[in-house]
Amino acid sequence: MKLACAVTTYETSSGPIVFKDGNLKENIKIMKKYGFSGMDLFIKRTEKEQIREYRKMLADNDMRVATLFAIYLGESGVKLTDPDKVHIANYINLMKEQLDNAKEIGALGLGLGYIRGCYYENETELDALKRLSEVLLVLGEYAVSIGTRILLEPINRYEINTLNKAVDTVDFIRNAQLKGIDLQLDMFHMNIEDKSICSAIAYAKGMIGNIHISSSNRYAVGTGHFDFKETIDCLKENGYNGFLTLEAFSDNPEATLKMTADSLRSYL
Repeated sequence: MKLACAVTTYETSSGPIVFKDGNLKENIKIMKKYGFSGMDLFIKRTEKEQIREYRKMLADNDMRVATLFAIYLGESGVKLTDPDKVHIANYINLMKEQLDNAKEIGALGLGLGYIRGCYYENETELDALKRLSEVLLVLGEYAVSIGTRILLEPINRYEINTLNKAVDTVDFIRNAQLKGIDLQLDMFHMNIEDKSICSAIAYAKGMIGNIHISSSNRYAVGTGHFDFKETIDCLKENGYNGFLTLEAFSDNPEATLKMTADSLRSYL
């Protein structure tokens, strides 16, 4: 397995992102210093030429994007459970643009977190998931057609009211017979929602595209109580050999990377 971390191309102060200053070129140097070979890349609306420049920068440094997160979609109000068909038609086009960017930059896939949407008053989660599955049938087929994936992230109940558990997200993908959709797992959310992190990993075998890691306090690996040897052994036993992507809060990104790398090196 390989190490990656969360990085932005813009300056921000919010979210469990290690590098928030938008200085991608300099941050790549720090990542490489501690053995990180990939990233989850968070972008605003970005022109194709800029995407190509990012791709060249990554290739020149032997780096890869694990999951591409198009933050501006959420800022634009995209909710794939929206019952308004006119809105959904527009959202599908916006999503296709970002799937194109994921393909162009060489990412494993496009992340789908909060923008999947919620269920509304006077309906159930199943009602909203029916609409979501209809949208993802279209987007998943498009992703397959251009050679990329959508990485759907289970997120805990305190942040969204759809697809909280990893096991339920697996069932959603399977039952709807969705193509082009894999899982973006996250230890923080699985620890809240699933029976155990390892049981969720085992249930999702063969469907994991990327996994977010952090300590139980959502800071650097080594500062909390998660058993990373058990988790990494479980990932290996279930055939996962991709990125372990650090999505964590950090007051000192370089120290965060060093502590994480030192804590995990013997398990990889």
